[in-house]
Amino acid sequence: MTAAFIALLPVFIVILVGFGLRKSELIGESHWAAVDHVCYFVLFPAIFFKEIVAADFSGIPLFGMALAMMLAVVTMSAVLLILRRPLSVVLAVDGPQFSSFFQGATRWHTFIAFAIILIYFGPSGLALGAVSAAAMTPLLNVICVIVISMLVSGRSPDTQTIILPIVKNPFIISTAGGVLWKVLSLPTPAMGIQVLDMIGKGALGLALLTVGAGLRIDEAISTKAPVLAATVLKLLVMPVFMAFWLKTLGITGQAAAVAMLCAAVPTGSGAYILARQMGGDAPLIANILTLQVICAAITIPLVLWLFGAIG
Repeated sequence: MTAAFIALLPVFIVILVGFGLRKSELIGESHWAAVDHVCYFVLFPAIFFKEIVAADFSGIPLFGMALAMMLAVVTMSAVLLILRRPLSVVLAVDGPQFSSFFQGATRWHTFIAFAIILIYFGPSGLALGAVSAAAMTPLLNVICVIVISMLVSGRSPDTQTIILPIVKNPFIISTAGGVLWKVLSLPTPAMGIQVLDMIGKGALGLALLTVGAGLRIDEAISTKAPVLAATVLKLLVMPVFMAFWLKTLGITGQAAAVAMLCAAVPTGSGAYILARQMGGDAPLIANILTLQVICAAITIPLVLWLFGAIG
């Protein structure tokens, strides 16, 4: 547990550096948004494509791992929706607020997950995570768009609203491209891999800095019930659901460890954008993400240690 915490410490130090840079106003608010944009649309897709093309997936239960991750999300979503009315009363939230609470308990932060995957598991783990992200992202987008639309407007979203963000998602495009490249056994020029490697090397540090820049610690410290509840559900309960499905499907080894890590990270920053676009409670999402990032420094190594994902 102590070794796991020490191994993770650089990730959270870089996040704190990002927070400090934003507070210092050395880098303007609009510049942070631009950096985040470059990480999302260029740097991380380059990493995904390169690692998948270079990876050896022989003997790895990719389908079972992706299925376990999807079932964990479906389980959490079903529990929240079944208990929506009593939870709304206990947490004193309306429809838009519950939609943000829902996102805070179900989504996962790709930037943080992949930074930690590289520390613990290296490039082979990153390739596993990329394929799993491609399986998870469409499911999460569909569920969250439907839930927000129903809770905010009371209407089901149209097909374009659901499908378009998935088709345009750069993670899915780059991962699908990498998988197709491997399936077709296309040649992989050494120079091309070197170029992608150079592009991707800056991604993790920059991405973690943008995570830190997005934190609103002052607001999250005065935490309210939905923020605390979403933090407990995402950081502690979701890993339990993941462990159950991994065990049920017989997934072990590195594949199981990567899946457990993805379950244990904070909610995704994309939740804020989706809430803002569709009428959810975006400030609530920002507070949830902030508290989850603070708590994750302790809960992630604890979860990985308890479930035997690391030594």
